Amino acid sequence: MIVPGVLLALLVGWYAWPKPEEPTVPVEQAQHRIEAELADVAGAFHPGLQWAEARYESDPDLTGFCGTSGCKKTGRAEMLGRQTARVRIASKREAEPLDIVQALWAAKGYSVRREGWSLEVKSSGFKLWFVSDVSGCAELQVSVFNVTDISGDNGEGGFGHGPLDYAAQCATVDDPYWSH
Repeated sequence: MIVPGVLLALLVGWYAWPKPEEPTVPVEQAQHRIEAELADVAGAFHPGLQWAEARYESDPDLTGFCGTSGCKKTGRAEMLGRQTARVRIASKREAEPLDIVQALWAAKGYSVRREGWSLEVKSSGFKLWFVSDVSGCAELQVSVFNVTDISGDNGEGGFGHGPLDYAAQCATVDDPYWSH
């Protein structure tokens, strides 16, 4: 029988054990990937949708238990790009954007998971997510993992730019095709 304290020590040691060093993705390469995915989705719609300005963020990877001296930056980050469609999608058309994006991603060879009104692609190093919800809003998020962390010690800097409330203009424009 293993003593609970020993089991806890093994678990903590496994959690804190450093992972083998894999190369990180340069910021410029991750940014290009995100922007290409955003542009591909926008370009797939015919007639086109108006898209609000994208919001870009970085989330530094941390190791150890935060709140103690063990929480440290790993030198890696997740880089995200989020964008919403300004055009309101009518309820009778709400499945159409999902079909369009699913066909685009499937054509790229991605395994697309569709659940309710959202789509998701998870692969090694990136994640794509798209939702077309009942409020008429369509939203896209692209994440790239293991990006070189360029934020400062206090989290400042990094890849954050664009509107803080990136979804404020979602579904605010009436379109002759999509909104009716």
